[in-house]
Amino acid sequence: MFYKVKNSEVEGQHQLIEIAPIIISKFRLLIAILLSIISCFAFALILQWNQRLYQYFLFIKTTEHNCTHYLVSNSTNEKFICKKIRINNISYFTYRFLKYQLKDNFFQPVNYVESSVYLDEKSKKLDLLLNNQISRDIRQNIYGNSQLQIPIKSIFTYLFQELTSPFYILQYFSVLLWIAEGFIIFAIVLLSFSFLACIINYYLMRRSRIQLQQLATIQQSVKLKDNSIINGSDLVVGDQFYVHDNQQLNCDSILISGDVMVNEATLTGESIPVPKQSIKELTNEISQNTLFEGTKVIQVSQYQQNIALVIRTGYSSVRGQYFRNVIFPPPPSRQFYLQACKFLVILGLFILAIFTLLYIIQYQNMNYSSKLIIIRYLDVITWIVPPALPIFFSLAQAISLLKLKQEDIMGSNPIKAEEAGKIDTICFDKTGTLSTLGLQAHDYYPHSDEILDIMACCHHLVILKDELIGDPLELEMFKKTNWIINFDDEKYFKVSNKQKTFKIVRIFEFSSHLQMMSVVAHNQNEDTYTLFIKGSPEKLIQMSINEINNSIHEQLQIKTFNGLRVIGLGYKTLLPNQINLDRNLLEFQINFSGIFTLENSLKKDTSHVIQQLLNSNLDIRVISGDNALTTTHCAFESKIIENKSNTLIIDYDQSSDSLLIQDLRQQIPSSSRSSCDGKPGSQYNFILTQLDTIYNNDDCNYAITGNLWSILMQNKINEVSMNQSNDLQQYNQLKQIDEIDQRFIECLNKVIKKTKIFSRMKPYQKKEIVQYLQTQLNKYVMMVGDGANDCSAIAESLVGVSFSSSDASYTSPFSNRSDSIKCVISILLQGRATKRIIIELFQYLVLISVLKFTGTALLQFQGMNFGDFQYIFMNYMSSVPVLILMTLSSKSNTLTTSKPNDDVFAIPNQLQFYNIFIFTSLGCIILSIIVIQYSQQLKIPSPIEIYIREGPLNSVMMLANQYYNMLICIILYQSHPFKNKFYQNYPLTLWIFGCLIIAIITTFSNSSRGWLSIVNINDEITDHSDLIVFSVIFCTSLLCQICQITIQKLFPTIKPIKK
Repeated sequence: MFYKVKNSEVEGQHQLIEIAPIIISKFRLLIAILLSIISCFAFALILQWNQRLYQYFLFIKTTEHNCTHYLVSNSTNEKFICKKIRINNISYFTYRFLKYQLKDNFFQPVNYVESSVYLDEKSKKLDLLLNNQISRDIRQNIYGNSQLQIPIKSIFTYLFQELTSPFYILQYFSVLLWIAEGFIIFAIVLLSFSFLACIINYYLMRRSRIQLQQLATIQQSVKLKDNSIINGSDLVVGDQFYVHDNQQLNCDSILISGDVMVNEATLTGESIPVPKQSIKELTNEISQNTLFEGTKVIQVSQYQQNIALVIRTGYSSVRGQYFRNVIFPPPPSRQFYLQACKFLVILGLFILAIFTLLYIIQYQNMNYSSKLIIIRYLDVITWIVPPALPIFFSLAQAISLLKLKQEDIMGSNPIKAEEAGKIDTICFDKTGTLSTLGLQAHDYYPHSDEILDIMACCHHLVILKDELIGDPLELEMFKKTNWIINFDDEKYFKVSNKQKTFKIVRIFEFSSHLQMMSVVAHNQNEDTYTLFIKGSPEKLIQMSINEINNSIHEQLQIKTFNGLRVIGLGYKTLLPNQINLDRNLLEFQINFSGIFTLENSLKKDTSHVIQQLLNSNLDIRVISGDNALTTTHCAFESKIIENKSNTLIIDYDQSSDSLLIQDLRQQIPSSSRSSCDGKPGSQYNFILTQLDTIYNNDDCNYAITGNLWSILMQNKINEVSMNQSNDLQQYNQLKQIDEIDQRFIECLNKVIKKTKIFSRMKPYQKKEIVQYLQTQLNKYVMMVGDGANDCSAIAESLVGVSFSSSDASYTSPFSNRSDSIKCVISILLQGRATKRIIIELFQYLVLISVLKFTGTALLQFQGMNFGDFQYIFMNYMSSVPVLILMTLSSKSNTLTTSKPNDDVFAIPNQLQFYNIFIFTSLGCIILSIIVIQYSQQLKIPSPIEIYIREGPLNSVMMLANQYYNMLICIILYQSHPFKNKFYQNYPLTLWIFGCLIIAIITTFSNSSRGWLSIVNINDEITDHSDLIVFSVIFCTSLLCQICQITIQKLFPTIKPIKK
């Protein structure tokens, strides 16, 4: 049995799809306990590692009445188990700090204000909220309080989870093997190093969470309506409290009395005053009456009490959703790591085969004890799978964030530092990203008193500390009129010039859904009332009942074509008995008067940065909520398109089921309209046919609007039922749905591939575009935006960049403190460098592990092995600094038309890996043959119970490892085109050459060999053995380097970026 979920906006990016009631099976639980005991708790660990197995082994499906838990599935197809809670005979569960309840056979997030409100129940619903009879304790149990509690694991919980992970289990296995072989000191060092790394990781995680908690916490006292004073974090849903100046809000609440001015910079990043009015009736659109958590009150009404009702607290608030996104980021891509695991398994089988062959040929004749042979077989796992691998991957990612921080780019997710190296497509928002946030008044048309009246009245400016403040657009518009504004003893304001005076009696704030705002103004000279309205020109023209002058249409086309921000202006004459009507009745059948234009210039370096991105073959697109012509001009100025005059703008008019095509290739931009025939399915057939024809032109730029995108996403043909089929033709049409759907997908793919400009896009549509690019076109997308409107698209993209300093920017993996989009280039360069570093870390760790295995295998020909300190030196004193310093390699300064090829099984990566593997192994084999041939034969005990830890072969293999450990790093290091030159990593260069100098001294100086248990090889083998060893290592390394350079030229480890 499954329950569907009624999704809500409070879920944010963590939507659930379906819920299944489940219960723990006592029989299965008993079996699990028995299996765990029999397997020494190995089965319990497997259940802990594999959540799917845990879910399906221990739990069975049942009815809702009998269940103890719920199996919840989210939008990314992940499954989680949540415990059932019963409050007042209603079933609840909590998923990622958000509580869900069962209601009418659907689960839905608990929401004090239901999103769906019937018209005839508005006042009833509001009264119900204001006069809730549920006790405060029950409300707190259901909705929680206003404290955003960031979860921080205790060190014991963290250590238990980490130290029982597969990574550490492999460590324990390695330690046991080393102890069994007699390498007790090395085993202790190995375990200590891993435990220390775990403690450091916990410290970093805890510090990050504490910083997040400090950001989330708002400490202040709040006065409730009953005059009691409580801590703001103790507010619960249903509480009514007084709002005062300079208050930072602890929760989302609706204003039920008074008028308030707030600064919503923490949500939007724009530090402008936003007016909030008390709610009169409950509707679907209450944002104009909502005081959002984290925002700051800058002014309250002096004429009445200002009281707010708490409606959302904790993680269900808008601000809480941002923090929820930080705590639960999208699951990262694991393709590289999965490929790496497969490669290690294949390599492990190959090494096992070699060891088996050596055993058959040589080892079994040497009478090794069964214990040593078994241990050596098991030991292959520890050689091939370097236990420290995840540690150094994480280190490389963390250091990348530190490097970006030096450029004022803040990163919150280390994994994204690596994933930035995959990006091939970048989507930019327009306003505040490509262009500045500032606006400058340009002009208005026509030049008439009627237009000036609208511009002077239609705004919601306020006075604060003797300064006129408000939306920058409205400030610029009012200043253009040269009228006088007066706030004395007025609820809103009066405006006047020498001829007339208007008093504002009602204000309807701007609604993104309606795309307009309006005011009711009283002309005190003529004692008349007028509704003045401003908003989207297209929307106002659509609502207009008057015949619009052709010159206005022409000016609208010209102004938008030139990239100006255009605001439509209109009015409606009202009777005195109409001024208190609902907004939807007032904003209807208006008179369109003209337009007001503003300039929104590009940021200084926008075009230069975009040109660099285009030169690197990246696919650049602009996704904006602005007018299509304005967005097209911005795309042209920023060089995203070469010629704006060669652009087709495609819109869709839903009222007439017709495509609107605006062709800018004509001298005077014109529009054409084509309509479909109205039969079921013909709408989509028509759109597909027209779009397929339009997009066949490869020499044209394309721009589409949100209206067209919306209709493309709906595929309405699927909504036509068989009951509507009145004739055979319609029936046959419906039978071809699959064929049309396939055609639709192909057509949509073509549209998205060729469209560079997306205009009039709502926030959820921006997310859909990014989602489509990534899922359907297999693009790796970076979304760059400036505020809360882009949050969902930023979160949906593989890598997101925000310019805002708001709480909303926390959801972005990267946020830039400066205003320049040059940060995008820095992130891409650092991402590619990090990706290349991680590939090299993986290859280096595996190669030196294989090299040690090769040395050990050769040593066993004489019953030898490395000593305790020799292993410690090779694994930690020599290699670990190299690995750490490799992560410090700096990024290149120039973007290229390629990105790192992170396919482990790609031919270039395989060739380079096996080139080094073959030559280093060959060097060790040649040296072992020389030693065995010319040194005095050692007495090998029979049977061999313990290894000999000192001798000529041991000394030569130790020297070879000491050289090769350094030389492999030099051979592997690739600078061009993602990193700077090897020598520019000064710490790594000094360490490598320092270790090589020590190796040379150890090779040629008898007095410097004792510390590594190296014997005098000249005496033990033959004269000038030191020179022979050095020559073999030098020649094999030189040949390896030559082959490596040749392979890199013939088979470069890069992946060309294709648009």
